[in-house]
Amino acid sequence: MSFFSSLYRDIAIDFGTTNTLIYVRGLGIVLNEPSIVARDCNTGQVLAIGQEALVMHDKLHPGIVTVRPLFNGAIGDYQAMQELIKGLINKTKMRFSLGIRHLVISIPSGITPVEKRAVRDFAQHVGAKKFYMVTNPMAAAIGIGLEVREAIGNMVVDIGGGTSEIAVISLSGIASGECLKVAGADITELIIRHLRQEYNIAVGESTAERIKITLASAYKEEKETSMEIRGINVESGLPEVRMIGSGSIRNVIAIPIGQIISSIKKCLEALVIKPELSVDIFDHGLFLVGGGALIKGIDKKIQEETNVPVHISEDPQTVVAKGAGEILENLRKYRGLYTN
Repeated sequence: MSFFSSLYRDIAIDFGTTNTLIYVRGLGIVLNEPSIVARDCNTGQVLAIGQEALVMHDKLHPGIVTVRPLFNGAIGDYQAMQELIKGLINKTKMRFSLGIRHLVISIPSGITPVEKRAVRDFAQHVGAKKFYMVTNPMAAAIGIGLEVREAIGNMVVDIGGGTSEIAVISLSGIASGECLKVAGADITELIIRHLRQEYNIAVGESTAERIKITLASAYKEEKETSMEIRGINVESGLPEVRMIGSGSIRNVIAIPIGQIISSIKKCLEALVIKPELSVDIFDHGLFLVGGGALIKGIDKKIQEETNVPVHISEDPQTVVAKGAGEILENLRKYRGLYTN
């Protein structure tokens, strides 16, 4: 590589509803921050992005608004997406860097042609010399270490913040799949709604996230747990403390978990005309990735409902970024996967 070429960077981006991860060639994952932008309501000026914007999110005054550019796997605010990604890329800049040579972006499998064009326009806007798109399930499979180019069926379920993506992968393609707009953000919102309806308590998104991480389970635990939460009584407007049990939270999230499992069954049933792929999946199991993979007992619940062994990948929240990074490091090897 010439000295001039070495001044350019090669990066991969996992742009998610909840978090955005950036991988730099030769360095690995260098950034993992919330996908959120804070703006001044009057001027439209960007006040903060990423972690700094999240800190402001639950403590806003009327002059500031926060925006999540991606919602349910779709780009809801193109301008905010540009501001967020450009700002996060700038956070990763190394000294003397001139620009981006190769850019890999993982995208939801259910992305529309219009949204694809928006992502392509964005890549040109940030000055990427060459640009590659790959679906989240494919990147996840590579991040797990599966050989996606072989004639072997592998099932990947990615429960992210905005979408749950289910894909049966073989020969560099998706033989059966679905992009479900039910995921982690919906579970968080259900917890907020439940606390307001059942306990008359209003809590912020960060508190609901802590409840989800601590108490959420898809399967009845041997020993139920509880935690103390602090919120505002809706009627009195005064602070209130409550103890919340894991059993009530499990009941709250049962519907979205059931919807995800129903979609997994639907994808398996679609393979009736390709029985050899079904045999592969029953032999190798289903690979669970994304933040939703951390919900306690979800692997046990899926296995009980489908009779398919379930494997939770190590560090499931970074698997897509690692896979996109692996593609970035071996662009020729994976050239049959791009959806540009």
